[in-house]
Amino acid sequence: EDAMQGLKAAVGDDPQRLAEMEELLDKLSALDAEQLENSPGGTHSSIQQMIQDDEIAKAKRDARKMLDGTTWEFFWENQEAILESTIASGQLSPEDAALFKTDEGAWREKLRFIFDDLVGNQEL
Repeated sequence: EDAMQGLKAAVGDDPQRLAEMEELLDKLSALDAEQLENSPGGTHSSIQQMIQDDEIAKAKRDARKMLDGTTWEFFWENQEAILESTIASGQLSPEDAALFKTDEGAWREKLRFIFDDLVGNQEL
């Protein structure tokens, strides 16, 4: 706001230059609004994403605490229960649920990725 007033003051009393400056400022304001509108979800979405990211980080910290000392072997031994729980909680699409129920290798790969993500790749 102060910058705009400064620009208007720099133009002086020339009505034509003042009109051109105001037109330019209007275009800049419209451009800012257009960029916000065209951004994925705008500012509101960014705030929601930050909240969601924070909740995910907290859930990961909580999971790390619960898994502290848990080995990959123990995790894999319980893979059927983990799969059923994951499906029941709605965290998998129907397609992924069907895939993981029929393709143990795909489920093992996904579960290992989850395990590594949760324990921070501490165990290989």
